[in-house]
Amino acid sequence: MTDFLWVTDPWETLSHAQDTTLRLAQEALQLRFKNYWCDVRSIRWQQNHVILTAREILSIAPDRSKKGFHLGSPQEMEPSHFSQIHYRTDPPLDLAYIHPLQLLSLGLQKNLGNKGPERIINPPSVLLMANEKLEAGLLSSLMPPTVATSQWEHLLQLGLSEKKTVLKPMNEAQSHGVELLDWSTNAGIKKAQKILDQVTHHFTRPVILQKYLKGILKGETRLWFLDGKLLAHARKLPLRGDFRVNIDRGSGLARQGLTSQDKSAAKKIGRHLHQREIRLAAIDLIDGYVTDFNFTSPGLIVQMEQVLEKNLALAIIRSLTIKHKLGSHSKSPKRQDK
Repeated sequence: MTDFLWVTDPWETLSHAQDTTLRLAQEALQLRFKNYWCDVRSIRWQQNHVILTAREILSIAPDRSKKGFHLGSPQEMEPSHFSQIHYRTDPPLDLAYIHPLQLLSLGLQKNLGNKGPERIINPPSVLLMANEKLEAGLLSSLMPPTVATSQWEHLLQLGLSEKKTVLKPMNEAQSHGVELLDWSTNAGIKKAQKILDQVTHHFTRPVILQKYLKGILKGETRLWFLDGKLLAHARKLPLRGDFRVNIDRGSGLARQGLTSQDKSAAKKIGRHLHQREIRLAAIDLIDGYVTDFNFTSPGLIVQMEQVLEKNLALAIIRSLTIKHKLGSHSKSPKRQDK
């Protein structure tokens, strides 16, 4: 029997009704799989074992309101108990993100050997080593002109070349720390230098500087991939009067078709994800360029289901279980009526 463990940020911090993780858990529960939830902070090394505090998800109300979740009593469990562990804490990718994931990997390896960490989705080797904003560098034709460095002279060089650039911290998400820098005037260059001095901690920590793509004014394309295949796509709209997109702050989502350029990019991305064994991913495109990979905690499933009027979570759970025949199942379990 497949037992899911969903590892997230603390319960009280979640946006329950809109949370992709809880939506996936809801669909897995409808398919009669066992589901457990774990606060990332509870993962620990204790008495020569990695243990965590998990609570079984007994029921979820259709609206997924905070009060609509019925959780069982806390249980001390080892990571090896679970068939699949979805480590879905949100960035930033700081030590609070990295260390619990290392503990999970250690616990699985201790009990199950070198293949134990394969139970974590996506692969911990990717989650720990890859940078979501630079992953497109492995698909060089899809990456806009970019520099990642802490050195002023190289940041300046790209700025003077492109005139407008987007500054991105290497470990953040949801547009946190993203700034538009204008290098077309001396005043703009001085302002950019002041901002970069601050965010690089006096030019000691690398940041990403990327060509500004004008297509952002019309929004960016969100591509959602499942096991290397394009599951769904939609248009993310920038905030009014801003070039940034942040759904949590009011950006919209809309249906859209894919251009031939988008379709070509999607094929290359799908092959890349398959080769990297990245099972769940969301990728953002602007003008056919990849501006962001999301494989730590790919989201917006709830919002995309609403816009597309399609059950995406069901397709994800079926692929995670039936296609790869995890646990003892060889056939699809019957789905409960909603």
